[in-house]
Amino acid sequence: MKRLLFISLFSLLLFSCRSYHGPVTSKENYTQGTFTVVNPYFATIGEEHIFRAHISIFKKELSGLLVVKRMDEQVHRVVLTSDFGNTLFDFSIYKDNPYAINYVMPDLDKKILLNFLAKDFGYLVEDTYALVAKATQGDTTVYKGLYKKQKTFVVVNQQEDVMEVIAASARKPKISFTYAKAGEMVEIKHQNFPLSIQLTPLENNEIPHE
Repeated sequence: MKRLLFISLFSLLLFSCRSYHGPVTSKENYTQGTFTVVNPYFATIGEEHIFRAHISIFKKELSGLLVVKRMDEQVHRVVLTSDFGNTLFDFSIYKDNPYAINYVMPDLDKKILLNFLAKDFGYLVEDTYALVAKATQGDTTVYKGLYKKQKTFVVVNQQEDVMEVIAASARKPKISFTYAKAGEMVEIKHQNFPLSIQLTPLENNEIPHE
C-alpha cells in the first residue's frame, strides 16, 4: 500500500514538473535558430475587419459586431457594438505599450477582465513574432519563443500561413488563438479562465445597417 502511494505521488510530481513544449511529440524535435513569422491577418493599415462576435465570460454572454482596424504602425482599434449600435467596449491596442480603454460599459468595467481582453486582442492582432526554435509536425511547422515575456508557440501550414498561436506557462497551454481561412471562424479559448471568444467574418452585405 505504501509502495503504491509512493509510486502515485512520484508520478504526480513527475507529471507536474514536466515542461510544455507545444503541439509537437517531443521537445527534441526543435531546431534552435532565429526565426520571424509574419501574420498578415490584421496587418494592413486602414483596413477594417468586421465579425459577428460571441463572447462568453463567467456567466455572461455577449454578442454583437466586433470591428478591428489597424490605425497606424503602433495601434489597432478594437470595438464591440450591439446590433443596435451601442458601444460595449472600445480598446486601443498598442504594439509596444499598455492598452488604452476608450470606453467600456459598466458591467464589463472590471480590471481583471479588461486585462484579459486586452491581452487576447494584443495576441490576436500581432503581425510579427520573433522566435527561437522550430519543429516540423506533419504538414505544419511549430515555432516557439517569447511574446511580451510569455512562452508562445506559432503553428503555420506549408504555405507559412498562421493557423494557431498558443500562449503557455512553463508547464501547460493557457490560451489558444485559432485563425480562420476566408469566411471561417476565428476563435480564442482560455484553458483556465472562463473566457472564450468566437469571431465569424462578415461580408459587406451581411453587416446590419440602421
